[in-house]
Formats: sequence, C-alpha cells, structure tokens
Amino acid sequence: MSTLPYQGRCAFASLHPAVTFGFFAGAIVLSMVLANPICQVMSVLLAAACYLTFRGREAWRFIAGLTAVLLVVTLSAPLFNTQGATVLLRWWGGRPYTLEALALGASTGLMLVAMMLWFASFHLVMTSDKFTYLFGRAIPALSLVLTMVLRLVPSYRRKADALMTARACIGKGPAEGASVAARVRDGGSVLLSLSADALESAVVAADSMTARGFGLSGRTHFALFRWEARDTVLVVAMGALVVGAVAAFAQGGFAITYFPTIVWPSAGAAVLMGAVCYGAFLAIPAVINCGGRALWRYSLSKS
Repeated sequence: MSTLPYQGRCAFASLHPAVTFGFFAGAIVLSMVLANPICQVMSVLLAAACYLTFRGREAWRFIAGLTAVLLVVTLSAPLFNTQGATVLLRWWGGRPYTLEALALGASTGLMLVAMMLWFASFHLVMTSDKFTYLFGRAIPALSLVLTMVLRLVPSYRRKADALMTARACIGKGPAEGASVAARVRDGGSVLLSLSADALESAVVAADSMTARGFGLSGRTHFALFRWEARDTVLVVAMGALVVGAVAAFAQGGFAITYFPTIVWPSAGAAVLMGAVCYGAFLAIPAVINCGGRALWRYSLSKS
C-alpha cells in the first residue's frame, strides 16, 4: 500500500477517486501523444514537481536515478540510429554520430522519464481501495487483478529485504566480498522463498474472499468517497485545459520532424495557447498540494 506524508501533501489525493484517476489518465496519454520536446520537458518538470510534493526529500533519489536513465537513453540513441544530416563525430569505422539522432534519443528519454514519474505519483494516489471503488461494481475481477498488481512490487520488495536480513543474521547470507556465483545462489534461495510465500498468500486471499462473499449477486458496497462541489469545478477546469491542448495538437502545432534535419513547428497563437493549457493541466496536482500544505501550516499556526 502506498503511503503519503502528512496531511498538507495529501490535498490532491483527498479528491474524489474519479477525478484523480481522470487526471493521471489524461496526463499519461497526453505525455505519450504530444511528442514535442517542449511539451516533454514540461511534462518531466511538472511530473517531478508533482512527485516532490507527495514525497518531499525522499523523491530526490528517485529523480536522480531517472536523470541517469535520461542521459543513457539520450547518448546511446545515435549509436544505433545513424540517420541525420548533422554529423557531430564519427566512430567505429566511420559510423556517424548525428545531432538529429541525439535529439530523437532525448525525446525518447524524456517521454520514458515522464511516464515513470507520472506512474510513481499515480501509485501513491490511486490506492487499492480507490481502484475497488471505481471498478469493483462494473468489473470486479479486473479491479481485483489491478489492485493486486499495483501492490505486488513494493510488497515483495519489502519481503525480499526482510528475507535477506534474516538470512544475514543467521549467517546464511553471502559473505562480504563473496563471488558472483555465491550471490546468485543466495538470490535463488530468496526467490524460492518468495515464490512459496506468493503461493501461500494466494490461497489465503482466495479463502478470505470466498468467506466474505466476493462475487455473489446482491452483495452491497460501502465507500468513504463522496462527490463534492470542488470535484465538479476541477473536472470542468481539467476538461477545458485538455480541450485547449488537444485543439493545438489537432492543428499540427506540436508536430516536429527529426530527419533528415530538425524542423520545428511555427509558434502561432494557437500553439502557444495549447502549450499554456497543457502546462496548466499538468501543474494541477502540484498546485493543489502546495496550496493544501500552506493551508495546513496556517491552521497549525492558529491552533
């Protein structure tokens, strides 16, 4: 289960699940569709800002790792793609290392980093109870599968850490400076234990669901979430901003060509308006979280 810091950083997560799910769906889809480097830079920066407002200083390690991923993807792209008219250097028998391939690699890396940042925030906000609330009635089986998948990686990572710590305490872990083969054998033992635990947990979960009447007709549902006026206002605002960004995209305002040379689209009024709408849409969670944190601190100062 995802955990969020204190109340002030949870303002966006406190919205109705349909609103938060709709935002992340729109942000992820638009980040994939709008392949313009300017839009991608905006997506990365605002996704990082969103994640920072949720995780605080803990987010910097993850962001630093993604920065390394971006550099690797960008710099390695021209090694495999030799297209482009602007040759920066030649290597390995005269293979060209081109500016256009480098730019395309940067675009690909930015998209990848943006996706990972948005999904990281998505995992924090869209907890299992929210997924069950949104999809439990219409598609209960899919809702259950998605809920289990979302908690799978963090849950088994914690269990793997606990197993490795326990093995080290009883002297069964790999010694310091152990060979690669010894570390592989130790990892195999941990993986075997995790697999056995997964099978046992699946049986326990199935028995528990059967005992609670999962899937029976006439089963009632209870939810803590209520649609409020702020949700309506936010949905209308998000819809208007998305329409503005999509309208600019439909006019070809964000189209860019990399080969044989880089050709940027003309920056007309419609394109600028679309970029503003796109940036404003992606900034929503960070703005709401910052506002919520400010109100939280103000209320503490008055108490």
